[in-house]
Amino acid sequence: MGFREPNSTITLRFKQGDELHGLEATLRGMSIGEYMQATGMDGGEGEDTAQTMGRFFAALISWNLEDEQGNPISVSEAPTRDQRLIRRLNNAYVDALMGVHEADPLAESSTSGENSPAPAIPMAPLSESQAS
Repeated sequence: MGFREPNSTITLRFKQGDELHGLEATLRGMSIGEYMQATGMDGGEGEDTAQTMGRFFAALISWNLEDEQGNPISVSEAPTRDQRLIRRLNNAYVDALMGVHEADPLAESSTSGENSPAPAIPMAPLSESQAS
């Protein structure tokens, strides 16, 4: 029995307190070849901002964005939306492609940077007999 490649879609969510909290967007992932080309890891120049935005628009599958009256806004209208919104989404998409996204929580076992609960190991100079 073989292994099936995992679903490569990316869902963007924003943490509570963020002005975009509640917005969700689903985008297609990239093949490794596309990633290498986009980043310049293939020996090329990599993508400029316009190319990156074009890739974002092409990858956007769905979102829950609504207009002021509560009507859904089609993803085909993404290029006509506020540039700050689209740049934030694009930046989150790039971060997710690289494996990082601010809204991803730390694992339950994470101490979130706190000191280890283990007691410190006492350090003492070696006695004369152990030093030689």
